[in-house]
Amino acid sequence: MENIKSWLLAIASGVVLAISWPETFFESTALIFLGLSPLLRLEDKLSKEHKKAGKAVFGFSYLAFLIFNLITTWWIYYASAWGAVAAIVFNSLFMAVVFWLFHITKQKVGRKEGYISLVIYWIAFEYLHLNWDLSWPWLTLGNVFANSPESVQWYEYTGVLGGTLWILIANLIFFQLGAYRKNWVKSALTTTVWLAFVFVPMLWSKSVYKNYTQDSKGEMEVVIVQPNIDPYKDKFSGMAESDQIDLMVELAREKVDEKTDLLVLPETAFPAAYWEHEVEFLYGTEELRKIIDDYPQMRVVVGLSTSRLFLKDEELPPTARKLRDIGYYDNYNTAMQLDSTEMIPFHRKSKLVLGVEKVPFIKYVPLMKKLSINLGGAAGGYGSQEHPAVFFNESKTSGIAPIICYESVYGEYVNEYTNDGAELYAIITNDGWWDNSPGYKQHLAYARLRAIEGRRNIVRSANTGISAIINSRGEIVERTEWWVPTAMKGKVQLNDEITFYIKYGDYIGRIAAFVAVLLVLLIIVKTLNKTEQRLKLGKK
Repeated sequence: MENIKSWLLAIASGVVLAISWPETFFESTALIFLGLSPLLRLEDKLSKEHKKAGKAVFGFSYLAFLIFNLITTWWIYYASAWGAVAAIVFNSLFMAVVFWLFHITKQKVGRKEGYISLVIYWIAFEYLHLNWDLSWPWLTLGNVFANSPESVQWYEYTGVLGGTLWILIANLIFFQLGAYRKNWVKSALTTTVWLAFVFVPMLWSKSVYKNYTQDSKGEMEVVIVQPNIDPYKDKFSGMAESDQIDLMVELAREKVDEKTDLLVLPETAFPAAYWEHEVEFLYGTEELRKIIDDYPQMRVVVGLSTSRLFLKDEELPPTARKLRDIGYYDNYNTAMQLDSTEMIPFHRKSKLVLGVEKVPFIKYVPLMKKLSINLGGAAGGYGSQEHPAVFFNESKTSGIAPIICYESVYGEYVNEYTNDGAELYAIITNDGWWDNSPGYKQHLAYARLRAIEGRRNIVRSANTGISAIINSRGEIVERTEWWVPTAMKGKVQLNDEITFYIKYGDYIGRIAAFVAVLLVLLIIVKTLNKTEQRLKLGKK
């Protein structure tokens, strides 16, 4: 019976965490504040029953997080069955390791320190998951409020890791309620603390949401194109390049006029692979230049795949490959800007999708190139640029951040655009890999958090998925429907405000990572001391 109870507690935690998530079956976001409490109760139960409960804690926590990952990210299967298995299995493993570390710290250092360590380890893990080669921050706990922007306006100070901190502490307080079941005074006091901890930040945020007004640096009229070209059947093989570009040009011309300042086309709008030194002579470039000739005040941001040749004396990146006897080249997922000048600036995607665009640890293990998945990109992985590029107009008075697809999930990375002068975020993406599933909806929702963190308006052009205009409060002002070829016109505000989060980034994560290392070292020292004492006693 006790074993069944343990299984039920683990399953309950996984299910509650999952149904809290954006675009799942119920999306009951408030449940996130108690989603970990069944697992905490299970760990406490196992710790009291067995002195060496580490394996059981790890096993049951893995089950909980496997359920959480499976329900929230099963849709990866549409793009790659192996990719889905890897993402779900390994991300669950990482989460279980974090929970196991908390259990070990609690056993080795102390109960109170153990519960504090859970907060530290988890945030450190999420920070690592934003910055290492196996990065997959889709389930960062703070992302859960993506469709509730009115509740987290304070993300402009903390970013999503502030939301994770809020969730973890709320769960620990709620778990503590169970210890006071027989003491109504402590129970009432703890309940009050929990309610205050959950609702005070929420109420303050709602007040900010209601009263926030942006000090606009100016206004821009934008046209967003959503061509809706099937990425599996048509985008990279079934439909001619010229037909795809003609469709987008036709959709654009239905909306652009002499007031249009910006035209945005999606990721890989030009469907083939192109040499960067030849982009001026592409069919797509020529057709867009014709629109610019008619409306010279307008800029165009468009996505494409490019290749770059390296000169003999240039340093080669790990992703570079040999081109016969000519030299070396690299492939990129790229955004470029066209305007009435001859200059064509590029932004080469920096945050690449694991397994599809990026092979982990390729710098250290070159043979890893063979493990990449080809989804219309470059087999062996794309190259990237270290620092994002901002697109400016001719007078350098307005900067646009060209954010390509997966880059929009990384808050601190997006800050880099803003620190370089970006006053508007332009997200270009192709979300059709995941069919009509929660994937593309979650991707759209996460963009709302970037709007709050940086207090920037967002224009989002999706080949397939949902195109949208999002204001600096995280509201979706206008949006398209799924799987519909269309163009949308709207107005956005420019902003050059530097929020606290833009200035300091994921400071919560950096602090947690530093303290987490100290905690692990403390556990090692204590373990070595105990081992030494046992050896001394054995000799006596």
